[in-house]
Amino acid sequence: MDDLLNIATKTMEGFDPATDSVDTFEEIKDGEYNALLEDVTARKNDKGTNWISFKFSILDNEEYKNRFIFVNYFFTEKTIERSIKAINKVAYEFGYQLPVDAFTSLDTLAETLKGMAGNQAIVKKTTGNSGFVNYKVTPVA
Repeated sequence: MDDLLNIATKTMEGFDPATDSVDTFEEIKDGEYNALLEDVTARKNDKGTNWISFKFSILDNEEYKNRFIFVNYFFTEKTIERSIKAINKVAYEFGYQLPVDAFTSLDTLAETLKGMAGNQAIVKKTTGNSGFVNYKVTPVA
């Protein structure tokens, strides 16, 4: 890191932290991706929305090498029942049966689901006309 000052100087030329984006990744295109379940976490944003996030690393795809797909299940008043069913279905398809007490809290649920990490799946991404992104997770046997 001897060149840190030089790299930082070049990087900051023309960069405005007030308006410029840090992310340089392009949106992942709709399609099917061979992926590995890396982690499951409970999340909460500043507005108070809770969700469970499945983090998949994309395998066998040079275009998206070292990229991730985050499949999120939101726990809002409108989506909580669908998310509970969807999470149970994904767990079942991976060969896991979730006990009801896994839903004691989102943290407990995430910890229980972490047992599925290391499993491979095909993650299909589709974007509807309204811009809403949907994911279908199909475990690889």
